[in-house]
Amino acid sequence: MKKSLLLSLACGAVLAIAGCSKSHNDDTQTNDATLEGKVIVDFANVLANPNYADLQAKASTLKDAVNTLVATPNAANLLAAQTAWKNTRVPWEQCEGFLFGPVEDFDYDPIMDTWPVDKNELDAILASSNPLGVSDVDALQQSQKGFHAIEYIIFGPGGTQKADNITAREKTYLTSLAQSLYNTTVQLKNSWDPSSGNFTKQVTSAGSGSTTFATRKDLFIALVGSMADICGEVSSSKMEVPFAAKDSTLDESSFSHNSVADFKNNITGILNAYMCTYNGAGGTGLNQLVASKNASLDAKLQSQMKAAIAAFSTITVTYERAIYEQPTQVKAVQASINTLQATLEGDLTNFVNTNIKD
Repeated sequence: MKKSLLLSLACGAVLAIAGCSKSHNDDTQTNDATLEGKVIVDFANVLANPNYADLQAKASTLKDAVNTLVATPNAANLLAAQTAWKNTRVPWEQCEGFLFGPVEDFDYDPIMDTWPVDKNELDAILASSNPLGVSDVDALQQSQKGFHAIEYIIFGPGGTQKADNITAREKTYLTSLAQSLYNTTVQLKNSWDPSSGNFTKQVTSAGSGSTTFATRKDLFIALVGSMADICGEVSSSKMEVPFAAKDSTLDESSFSHNSVADFKNNITGILNAYMCTYNGAGGTGLNQLVASKNASLDAKLQSQMKAAIAAFSTITVTYERAIYEQPTQVKAVQASINTLQATLEGDLTNFVNTNIKD
């Protein structure tokens, strides 16, 4: 009896220990999944949807400013249209920090932002018999509409446009371009809107019913991949192509001299995506998930993102001049972005593959 009782107690202790161990693992996995889910939901609700809504709102202001300019062409209204164009670029360039989903699936990106545009090509459209209504503009090639066709008319080559010089034909083209751009921003916003296209559901249900992201890991890989991709686009394409060719007409926003701001906003979009912040609002970000398991990696990523953004301040002239006058600064900015890209493609991607367990 005594021996049996001791054996029973010993077995019970072993089972209790085993049970506690399993419970601890389950609790850890549950806590991880809870945090991952919060990051995903906040990414959609705190960042993506507000960013796209902001883009639509600013595109609406641009459309209205263009209509006012066309109705009353004067210097003040031209400046207002130019300012509205630059303001609309900010949310657009920042949302390129998470360029996946409908923006790619339905070609909203190239429809709005194919660059560089060819001045001679746009002049040929203006000289053609195309009626240039909104439907006509929608049917044009991607390089003949969107942000940069608008930019060409309201800024002119070298930013020299005067309100009095905008022709009737250019006004027709400009009005339709602005409306077409606005319409595309509406489509993009609606594609994520829970009451419309609801790509938000595909994101927030990742790993639990999403037909786009079978696992939470799939979503995080898409997010990190898009962050790394925009690094490569800024450094190796947007900056390098005109720099290597020593040809400022190849810059992204050469007419407005807005290229440096565009580049900087792209990298700011990466920081937004990592920290889950937009326009002063903040949520549970990927940074918190990383910090919970690897604080040094989180510190490294935040430092590299902020360093890449700050590096642009060393370019003190327009990018159209910098490719000739400040090559050392250009290369230093590229190096900073390349360092960030390597960490995103290496350390952060490895973190996701190792730690997201669903």
